[in-house]
Amino acid sequence: MCMGISEKNIMSTMEFLVNKMGYDPLLISKTPVVLLYSLEKRTIPRLSVIRALISNGIVVEDYKLATLLHLFEKNFLRKYVTKFEGKVPELFSAYHGKTNGL
Repeated sequence: MCMGISEKNIMSTMEFLVNKMGYDPLLISKTPVVLLYSLEKRTIPRLSVIRALISNGIVVEDYKLATLLHLFEKNFLRKYVTKFEGKVPELFSAYHGKTNGL
């Protein structure tokens, strides 16, 4: 499955997930599908939202990376952005990359 991904894309995604987000490389190797998603268009925006929710004490769950990335766009926005936007106004901005957190 990962043979079609460039080495550059694999390395940049691993760099982000392991060094910036703190995920265990072993976890990523067990769910390599996370390497298929666009880093800029899907992975970073979604993990920015989750990080904002966790840092504001809204959610404390340890979400499965593959589950977060696999959700359809509409479902992710409904479940994690619009649902909590009243409590964490910066969620929409985080989703669109307008934060300095990542």
